[in-house]
Amino acid sequence: MHSSQQLTPLQLDLLRELGNIGAGNAASALSMMLQDRKLEMVVPEVAVLSLPETTTLIGGPEALVAGIYIAVSGDVDGHVAFLMPVESAQELVHCLLGPGTMEFDEMERSVLEEVGNIVVTSYLNALAEMTNLMIIPSVPGLAIDMAGAIWSSILAGAQIFDDYVTVIKTEFASEGKQITGHIMLIPGETGFGKFFKILLGTDRD
Repeated sequence: MHSSQQLTPLQLDLLRELGNIGAGNAASALSMMLQDRKLEMVVPEVAVLSLPETTTLIGGPEALVAGIYIAVSGDVDGHVAFLMPVESAQELVHCLLGPGTMEFDEMERSVLEEVGNIVVTSYLNALAEMTNLMIIPSVPGLAIDMAGAIWSSILAGAQIFDDYVTVIKTEFASEGKQITGHIMLIPGETGFGKFFKILLGTDRD
């Protein structure tokens, strides 16, 4: 199987393009949730990291984070996680609902779940449009816990076949308030092979 660690510069460029298209889709959808308040979303980097490096990226195993997790089926399989520091999650909820408490009540958790769903499906829709592949997302799940616990649970559920994960780091800005998060693309047994074959014109099946 093709290892994620061996992605070529051209393949990474394709993932950046996916990120840019997905970011635009997500920004438009979130702006509507914010009642047309201007919201900017950029994709500053795409990286292929080892599993321990991904935990470090999101603040270390004991950092408190909010994680939204979606399984993918259809023409390709895998999992996508959207993880953000709990402070960013609180800021995002406050942008949508107004000032609240430091704890997440049922309404705030529901909003977080919906935001994560919008962000992740925006990327999946971009991937589907670029490849004409059928990509079916599951119902999203939400957890607010230490990064190590959430990430371990996600990896266990994903039945990881590779030692590396593709990460798209995202940033939102609304009224000068910066909110950061990370999209983790976790390919299934087929990896990104079918995706790259189609985009690079090498799919002869």
